[in-house]
Amino acid sequence: MKALLRSRAFQTVASIVLGVGLLAFFLSRVPLADIGQQLAAISTPWLLAAIALSLCVFVFRSVRWIWILRPVGRVPFFPAFRTTAIGFAANTVLPARAGEVIRPALLARERGLPFAALLASILFERVLDALAQLFFLGLALADPDAARMAAFGSGRVRLLALAVAAGAIGVALFAVVWRGATERVIGRMFRILPERLRPAAGRIAHTFLDGFASLRTPRLALLVGAGSVAMWLTINIQIYCVMRAFGLELPFSAAYVVTTAAVLGLVVPTPGGVGGYHAAVQFALTEVFQVPIATATGVALIAHAVSFVPISIIGFGLFAASPARRGGLADLARPAP
Repeated sequence: MKALLRSRAFQTVASIVLGVGLLAFFLSRVPLADIGQQLAAISTPWLLAAIALSLCVFVFRSVRWIWILRPVGRVPFFPAFRTTAIGFAANTVLPARAGEVIRPALLARERGLPFAALLASILFERVLDALAQLFFLGLALADPDAARMAAFGSGRVRLLALAVAAGAIGVALFAVVWRGATERVIGRMFRILPERLRPAAGRIAHTFLDGFASLRTPRLALLVGAGSVAMWLTINIQIYCVMRAFGLELPFSAAYVVTTAAVLGLVVPTPGGVGGYHAAVQFALTEVFQVPIATATGVALIAHAVSFVPISIIGFGLFAASPARRGGLADLARPAP
């Protein structure tokens, strides 16, 4: 049974079935004719602006990755952008967000850099992304228009978001300043694990801590932090443009909430976030901002397409022109340690 659950074929099928099921649920809530009417009335200028911004996001993401990797080596922009685009394109066709492994694996092969350090940088990126999400969600909750968000604007939720963000920043700073103490604490925590699992858990923990290396230099820490804010601000503007393309005149802070919902939807392990992304955005717009469900469904469909289709086309094109294509994306997802 364990072998079946670990098999790539089973994971792929399960991921596709889950995605199809969530997408079917998402579409079942509104007649297809109503969705078609919403899509036909979309504003082309706002849509084109959203597409342009979606490409800018990956420029910011690539530059931020270059800064994160500075303690490991100097990586030029184009290799960072190419591997980033290929990795995100792979996420649309492979299960379990395998593109997050392909990105560092491909760059490690191209630039002769250690794979473990590059993988650690991806884990660190996820921490930065979570902090950025909490930052913008906090801004949304502090907005005077937060009263429109019902329970989402309550003092308890604001306090919880602040506490989580402060805790995450505190842990990150502790791991950077007192690396040895952090490793000892982790070692004690791992004593509760079975002895056979401790070595693997230790390697994962050390790899994760290595990702914080860029924070040891104040200049790099500032660049990485500013890059994260700039990237996620661009993503929020992109989402806002999609909402305006459907004629929604919500406050700009609403984009922060919808983006957070989209990110939570992407946690569901489906190829390209299909289903989970759509259902989460639909829920946020209808339940938090009382947007008509047909409009919310159209926004979710277009927001997902804008976020994934352009970069996937670029990523697959770059992969087709790369020597790594001979091994295939699946082989890149299983790099040598």
